Amino acid sequence: MAIHIDGKTKLCALLGNPVEHTLSPAIHNFLADQLGIPLVYVAFGVERAELEDAVRGGLALGILGFNVTVPFKQSVMSCLTGLEDGARAIGAVNTLVRSDQGFCGYNTDWIGLKRLLFHADISLQGRTVVLLGAGGAAWAAAYVCGCEKAEKLYILNRTREKAVVLAERMHTQFPSMECCALEMNEWTKMEESGLIALQATSVGLWPHTNCAPIEDVKFYQRLDAAVDMIYKPEETLFMRLAADAGAKTANGLNMLLYQAVAAFELWVGRKVEPSVVSRAKDMLKQEIGFQRNG
Repeated sequence: MAIHIDGKTKLCALLGNPVEHTLSPAIHNFLADQLGIPLVYVAFGVERAELEDAVRGGLALGILGFNVTVPFKQSVMSCLTGLEDGARAIGAVNTLVRSDQGFCGYNTDWIGLKRLLFHADISLQGRTVVLLGAGGAAWAAAYVCGCEKAEKLYILNRTREKAVVLAERMHTQFPSMECCALEMNEWTKMEESGLIALQATSVGLWPHTNCAPIEDVKFYQRLDAAVDMIYKPEETLFMRLAADAGAKTANGLNMLLYQAVAAFELWVGRKVEPSVVSRAKDMLKQEIGFQRNG
């Protein structure tokens, strides 16, 4: 892919620390090339003390938009002129979109998960969902549960206190969704079966692939579907245990892809055609190292 740069080329960028291993430049430059949009995407490693200067500098330099990754998804919010509803509810921003007044903050992580569920044919409406984790990814996942009208949400976390905070916030946002907070090892207190599990911790992430947040096979026997928001390895131990118990499984690759597509669409003001998204997914699999038929 050859990138042509001239005086009309727009710039988008990632702000984070570290950024060396990000896949965002590969995704966004591929999308720009496929759609013939004069845009280049780069990654900037920024120190915490310099974050506000980086955002203000981007505004002054005419940067079209930013992605924001760890550890700045919360702290960047004080640098913005506005927040969309999802970002405000989740309490985190991963996308900055330029406006006349400054940068507005969006969260496209939840959109990525919503599209992942759609393409995996997993509906949360009226269902009981088990959310593993209470960190940043879990907040986006809990928001999706509310938007998709899940009936009940169990939030399991290593420390119960963080799960309680998230459960209380989501019940305030979505009063009709029952929210329960438990420690991870208290999953046996759940009486339901036919559950949908969303795995939002980093447990099982490459290269530490031989572990899962819960390893008791009896937990997986209660599941109808299991989604791991990790995208590498292609099949985590969490997914393998669920599949062995007969549950439908999906990994986080589509979430990674579709959160990027949603951000790109916000920046350029047009939809990315499904055929382009499909090609971008094939490209991502090669970048990550999946087998061609993976």
